[in-house]
Amino acid sequence: MKQLLQGFAVPVFKSPTFKKICLSSIAATLALSMSACSDDDDDDQTSTTQKADLIFENGTVYTVDAKHSEAEAVAVKDGKIVYVGTSAGLKDWRGDKTQVVDLNGKMLLPGFIDTHNHAYLRAESMYWVNLDTQSLDGYKQATQDFLSKHADAKQVRGVGWNLKYVLEQAESTGKSPAQLLDEIVGKDIPAVFITHGHHEVWANTRALKNAGITAQTPDPAGGFIDRDKNGQPTGILREFGAQNLVIQVLPQPDFTVDEYKNAVLSFQQDLAPQRGVTSVLVPIHYPTDSFLDAMKALDSESKLTVRYDLLQWADETRGTEQIAGFIERRAKYKGQFFKTDSIKIFGTGASSTYGSVVWDQEVLKKTVAALDKEKFRIYIHDIGPTSTYNLMLDAYEYAQQQNGQRDARHMITHVSDEAIPTIPRFLKLGVRADGHPLPKAFFDAGVALTSSSDYPVREFFPMTRIAQGVQSGIPLADMIQSHTINGAEAIFAEKETGSIEKGKAADLVIMDQNLFKVAPTALENAQVVMTVFNGKVVYDRSKVTTKNEKVTEVADGHDH
Repeated sequence: MKQLLQGFAVPVFKSPTFKKICLSSIAATLALSMSACSDDDDDDQTSTTQKADLIFENGTVYTVDAKHSEAEAVAVKDGKIVYVGTSAGLKDWRGDKTQVVDLNGKMLLPGFIDTHNHAYLRAESMYWVNLDTQSLDGYKQATQDFLSKHADAKQVRGVGWNLKYVLEQAESTGKSPAQLLDEIVGKDIPAVFITHGHHEVWANTRALKNAGITAQTPDPAGGFIDRDKNGQPTGILREFGAQNLVIQVLPQPDFTVDEYKNAVLSFQQDLAPQRGVTSVLVPIHYPTDSFLDAMKALDSESKLTVRYDLLQWADETRGTEQIAGFIERRAKYKGQFFKTDSIKIFGTGASSTYGSVVWDQEVLKKTVAALDKEKFRIYIHDIGPTSTYNLMLDAYEYAQQQNGQRDARHMITHVSDEAIPTIPRFLKLGVRADGHPLPKAFFDAGVALTSSSDYPVREFFPMTRIAQGVQSGIPLADMIQSHTINGAEAIFAEKETGSIEKGKAADLVIMDQNLFKVAPTALENAQVVMTVFNGKVVYDRSKVTTKNEKVTEVADGHDH
C-alpha cells in the first residue's frame, strides 16, 4: 500500500477479500488502512473512485491557513478543495477528464475578498451619463450624447462630476449650480448628477421644483441643502438625507431589476475575476428592493460567480422602526451565493463644513442595540474625526451592555489615522476595522481587520491595496491575510473560503509571480493569471500548459 505525502491517505481497495483481511488485522495496520476499511472517505485526501476536476501543480501554493503553510499542488473536486500537498501526491487524483494546470512556479492564493465594494453601482457606468471630465462643455457634450440615444428619456442621471470645479464655475459666472445644469440639460427634464464619492448631488431647477425644495425647506436629518446668501437652494445637496429629496421624486428613482442584473453580470465578467476577487461585502447606501430582487433571480438562475454579503441600508431618520423590515428581507433575500443578514449604518458624512455626524447619538445607540439583539452584524461608515469613532464605539458598547457579548463581528469601515487613539476600544469591544488599507498601527496592535477598496470610489484591484500596505511597513503576509481569511471571517465564511484547505470551496487566484519575491514598489504590477470560483475557472488570462502539453491562448480581459 503506497502511503502518500501531505495527508497520509491511502488508496481505497474495493475487493471483498481485501476488506476481510483488513478487518482481521486492523490492530496491526490501523494507521495505514483505516480509510481503506471505511465506507466513509471524508478523512482521505485521495480516492481511486474519484478523480479531480481540476489540478494545480508545480507552483507556490500560499494557503493562508493558521500556520501560513506552503505547498506545491492543489486538487479540486465538485467545487471543493480535496488535496493540498506536493505535486507527487496528485497521482491518484488524475483522470482522463481532469484539467491540469501547470503553475510553472507561479503563485496560487485564496481568492481575494473585498470587504467594502459597491458592486451594484456598476449600473451607474452602464446607464447614466459619464461625467469624467472637468469642463462645463464636457458635461454638456456627454449629456447631449446620452439624450441623442435616449430621445424619450424622462430624466437624466449622471456620475463623476467635480464639486470643487462646479462651485468655482458658479462663483465666477454668478449663476447657481442649478442654473448651470439647466444650461447643460434644460429646464424641462429633471437632472440629478452624483459625485464619484456619492456624498453630493447636483440637481437642476426642474428636479428641485419636483421635490418642492424652497428656501423654507429645512435640512433633513443627516443631510444639507446648499443655499445662497438669500437662503435659496443652489442645487447642491449633501449626504443621503438631502439627496433622497430629489431622487425619490424622479420618474425612475432606482434601477430596474433587469438593469441591476445586467450590472452584476458585467461586474462579474469585466471586473471582479480580472482582479482575482471571489467574494465581496456590499454596503448598500439606499433602499433598493430592486437590487435584492435582481440578486435573488441571478442566484436562482445559477449566474452568480462571486459570493455576495449584502448589507441592508439603515435610514438615519427611522431608527428602530425599520428593523421589522430588515428581518423580513433577511428571510426573503438569501441564496447559495448571497445573503442579507447585515446592516450598513452611515455614521458620518464627507461634508465637514456642515457637520459630520449623521445620526442622533441616542437614536444610533438604541438602533445598534436593537439590531444586535436581532443578531444582525452592523457595519458603520465613519471617516473621522477621532471623536466620531468614539461615538460609533459608544453605540457598540451600549449594545454589549444591553445584550451581552457575542460573536457579532461588528465593523467600522473607512478607518483612518484619526482612529488610532481608539485602538484600545476596538480591541476591548471586539469591533473589526476595515480600511483602504488600514494604518499600520491597527496591524501592530492585533485588531481584527480587513482591507478593502470602496469601489467605485477607488480602484478595487487588491494588489493596489496590498502594495500600499507593504510600502507603509506592513508585512506582506499580513496584507494578504487582510484580503483573504480575514475577509472570510468578517463575512462569517471562514469555514467555507478564505484559505486553501481541504474541504473549503475552491475560490482561488493564480498570480503571475511569487509575491514574496517581488519588490514592494513592484507589487502593484503583479498580474492575475487565473481566477477560480467554487471550482470553476471564471477568468483565464494566460497561456496555461495542460496535461496534454497543449497551450491555449485565452482572451485577455481588462487590466487593473
